[in-house]
Amino acid sequence: MKALEVPGYVHIENRTVRYILYVLFGIIVADGLLTQFLVTGGYGIEANPLMAPLVGGESFLTIKISAAFLATLLLWIKYNTRPRLVYTIAVVALGLYTTIVYWNLFAFALAA
Repeated sequence: MKALEVPGYVHIENRTVRYILYVLFGIIVADGLLTQFLVTGGYGIEANPLMAPLVGGESFLTIKISAAFLATLLLWIKYNTRPRLVYTIAVVALGLYTTIVYWNLFAFALAA
């Protein structure tokens, strides 16, 4: 079953990096869901001027989830060629998105 074999350039041996990329994807999606909820509920605004017109529309979550998938997929594929750079980018992005999600939750708690 050669068709079901994972290509070498996609396989990541390091379990920590795999989990970081999984969590990064999940937290980007959580940010999109929280943003959609907060903006449509009138609890907050979207600070990103490129995404602000899309929030509340049907395409916002589709774009957010697709972008999250593509970003983590790119990091996943590039890990075998530039492991330190990908690890650094993933950890920094995870820290930033974690901060954003906590900020959104804090803003919601204050508004409620």
